[in-house]
Amino acid sequence: MAFILSIFDISGIQKYVFQSNRLQEIVGASMLVEKSLSQFLVDAIKEEIPKGQYVVDWKHATDFSFLNDYHIRSEIIYIGGGNAFVAFREEDDAKRVTRRLSIILLEKAPSLTFTAVHDVVKGENFHEDRKNLTVALLKKKSETIPLTRMGGISITQLDDLTFHPVTDYDDKYGFLSTENFRKREAFQEKKSILQKDKKFQIPLEFDDLGREEGESYIGVVHIDGNSFGKMLKALLCDESNYERAVWKIRNISKKIDEIYKNTFTEVVEELKNSFKNGKIGTIQLKKKGEQYCLPIRDIVLDGDDVTFVCDGRLALYASYVFLKKLSEKSLIDGESISACAGIAIVKSHFPFYRAYQIAEQCCQSAKKKAKEDGDLVESWMDFHVVSSGITNDLHETRKKHYQIPMEDSTDSSKGYHLIWRPWLVKDDNSTNSNYNFKHFINIHQSFKSGDKKWPRNKMKKLEEVLMLGKVETEIFLEEVKSKGLVLPTSPIREIFDSYSRTPYYDVLEMFDFFIDLEEENREDENQDAASF
Repeated sequence: MAFILSIFDISGIQKYVFQSNRLQEIVGASMLVEKSLSQFLVDAIKEEIPKGQYVVDWKHATDFSFLNDYHIRSEIIYIGGGNAFVAFREEDDAKRVTRRLSIILLEKAPSLTFTAVHDVVKGENFHEDRKNLTVALLKKKSETIPLTRMGGISITQLDDLTFHPVTDYDDKYGFLSTENFRKREAFQEKKSILQKDKKFQIPLEFDDLGREEGESYIGVVHIDGNSFGKMLKALLCDESNYERAVWKIRNISKKIDEIYKNTFTEVVEELKNSFKNGKIGTIQLKKKGEQYCLPIRDIVLDGDDVTFVCDGRLALYASYVFLKKLSEKSLIDGESISACAGIAIVKSHFPFYRAYQIAEQCCQSAKKKAKEDGDLVESWMDFHVVSSGITNDLHETRKKHYQIPMEDSTDSSKGYHLIWRPWLVKDDNSTNSNYNFKHFINIHQSFKSGDKKWPRNKMKKLEEVLMLGKVETEIFLEEVKSKGLVLPTSPIREIFDSYSRTPYYDVLEMFDFFIDLEEENREDENQDAASF
């Protein structure tokens, strides 16, 4: 039985979502991307295919009815990762739905584009049909000339972000283009997965995430699941039956989406449980009316693709908790699940799209490290702090600023001297790996508290001399040793390993951007017990 298998792929998602520096427009853009297939494609099918002759609720479909019920002219197989697979009985139906989707996006999500590919298949092997269609999609996208929208004319005012003609006015932000106006409309419809309660409200602006005196920092976190494509291939490659293959891909797509959303919710609940006297850790929350603004906000939660923004001082801890809780969960047949996280910590008015790119590059760095262990791919995270200016490519920046002078830095496979990251995140307390994040936490706690804690000025000085090299660092350590200060225990016995790399600089650089809520909660409990 031959039919049409179609793929609809949304293009330029990252730039569309993250080009603004206004949280409401970013979240609204994310909402429009989500709706582009989950709602707008569904609307196009409903408008072009007679009622009762389509199946669009793929998440609750028990089987692939399209194969056996010839009355059904179209059925969505699944939606995820910015694309949708749809079966059509006739090519004309597929083309009409494509045209209708184009019009809907033009009206409701200006500047958001998509690519569609239709192929005739026999319905004998879903894995092969899906692979061939994906290859055809990549070929078509590479051959497509990027579209440019018509700009303004000499008598029109242009939006300062998109440079499109302004069409609307906002009391707070002034004139807006149609694109940004639609994003703000979508923001009003956006329903966060975070539960509303009497104590907390979801932040509406970056300034609501939590501020301190002076310059504030936000954390942009991008998390991406490990080996999903490989796992999907293994799941489907031996499955020749079309109906069973569709059931499997639907099931795993729903399962992954559920796991990642639940994990993010658990992270937020942990932050809420640490709330005390208007603060989470040392972060004073912003209060509006009778509610406190949460210092975290989800932006993208699409399957194993997660992006959220938070107070810069919580970014590393929130990422660590997310990966740790994720590793506690399992997929089908108890198969473990892992992901990698990239964290960019930037000033609150830093260009958001650039911040996201840095977070994404950090995530790729973590994934590269994760793949070094072969088949055992675990959760890793990498981070970068931007204190001033526009950062170039992450690799070039680290090569320029994180190498010790006079040391051989030609072998990039050994990493950068001042960087120990990426760090490994596991759901247990073992420290078998030199890169286990538990080492980071232990070093941080030793610097911060206890009988041998370091004064802040000495930590800053150590951070400075590490950048100068081994000799200067050893001289400084001898000096502070005479005052009773010793280095915290680390995964290596010396300040530098055999490749002149050190784990201490990571901790010192992130000292103001890491709040260990688990440790602070234990200290509060001990103080309460002592006072009792």
